[in-house]
Amino acid sequence: MQRDQEVTFREAKRADLPEIVGLLADDPLGATRENPGEVIPDAYYRAFDAIEADPNNAIIVAELDGRMAGTMQLTYIPSLTYTGGERAQIEGV
Repeated sequence: MQRDQEVTFREAKRADLPEIVGLLADDPLGATRENPGEVIPDAYYRAFDAIEADPNNAIIVAELDGRMAGTMQLTYIPSLTYTGGERAQIEGV
């Protein structure tokens, strides 16, 4: 990465799903379980809608110079540890 390149983060939009699925499929594990392409299965949209409706979940995308470069699902989990604190779990990187 050059110094003049800037990484930004934002919440994913439903329209981002084909590109997100493509990123998830672009590793050895994802290549065996994901179904990327211009048209992706409706199950991805149902999952996105459920995640978006849950205030304890977020799908974040990273952009490098305006192009999607990464993604993650962030889930906030209530916990009894840390005096009833909250933890975050990161998946789908």
